[in-house]
Formats: sequence, structure tokens, C-alpha cells
Amino acid sequence: MTDGASDTEDDDSYLAFETRFRKHSDEPDILDWSVELRRYPASNDEPGPPLARLKGFLAQPGYLPEEDDDWYFAVFDMRSEHAVQALEILTANTTLIKKGLKRPMSFDECGAVAHLERMWVDPSLRGKGVGIRLMREAKHVLGRYGLLVILKAHLDGDDVSGADNLKLAAYYQSDKSLGLVPVSKKKRPGWLVGVWDEPVAHPDDSLFFYEDD
Repeated sequence: MTDGASDTEDDDSYLAFETRFRKHSDEPDILDWSVELRRYPASNDEPGPPLARLKGFLAQPGYLPEEDDDWYFAVFDMRSEHAVQALEILTANTTLIKKGLKRPMSFDECGAVAHLERMWVDPSLRGKGVGIRLMREAKHVLGRYGLLVILKAHLDGDDVSGADNLKLAAYYQSDKSLGLVPVSKKKRPGWLVGVWDEPVAHPDDSLFFYEDD
């Protein structure tokens, strides 16, 4: 999951979050989703382009992937290289995941996977906790019994180091309500997992984002 940028400005406006779902055209058990922060003019309800976005997909066939699982492979392979890596981790590193979660039964009872694929935030809003807020919104709308989430903290750029990605991963883990833990800092640096088994709204979250906070 990466950080990128988009920009737009409107002084006479407000910022609001919105979440969108879309059923995948070829796989009825797949939902594409995105959480966005958009700027709305005070004069109408037509928003501008996103100032921040977190997107991913939800696979809910009723079971977790195993090695040589053709259905899961087809789903993850059509997404991205990171998605293929995520599937590899889910099938090859179950012991590490269970150890990290410290809730082994939660993993065994999972029947759905959400991959948080990509995040980007406008430069003017970075450092304000927008990324964490997008993830909390995702947990609120995606949360359900047996949901395992997986993502890679990964910054864009040719000069990004492994330490930079681990720092980003630590940022994502800083909000304990998200319940994200590393798969293995040594073997799978930057990869995080969690169990979002309830659609819980964070008590500090509202529809709007206040830029002065």
C-alpha cells in the first residue's frame, strides 16, 4: 500500500469522507471498495476530486486460501504484484500470522480476506493523520466476523529504503484500534495483518475532516 498525491483547493468548502463499493464484474464473491476524502463546495453537493484515497478489495468465499488454490490465485493475480505477494504470505506464512495476531483461533475461523492495496494523500494534508482516519473508516465499513486484513506499508520512489517502509508500517500500527501487527519485520518487512471482526466506529470519528485539527 503506497502513498501518492492529488491536489485541489477551495477555501469556501468542507472536507467529508465517503466509501464506495462495487461488485466485481467477473467474480460475484469479490467487492472492490474505496474510502475517499473529498472537498465539497458550500454552495452545492458536487464534490471535487479526492484529496485522499484508500482502496482495496474484499474476497469472501467462506474460507482462507491454501496452497495451489486456483480461485484465490486468479483473484489476487489479476490485481497487482503486491496482491500476489499477499496471497503468498497468506498461504506460506500462516504460523507467523498466527503468532503475530496472538489470537490463533481468529485466524482459523476467518473466511474472508480484505487486501488494502493502495493509499495516497494530498501533500497539503500529510502529517494530519488522514491515512489512519481512512483506515479506521475502512474498518468500520468492512468489519465482519471472520475478516482477515492484509497490507504492505510501501512508499513510492526510487530512493525509498526498507527503514522508510518500516517507519510507515509503525505509523499504521500506532492506532491500536486498527489491531494491525507485522507478519515478520525480518522475513516480510512492511507487511501487516489484522482481524477486523466487528464494524466498530471510532468514537472520535465523524463524517467531516477538520483541517485545523
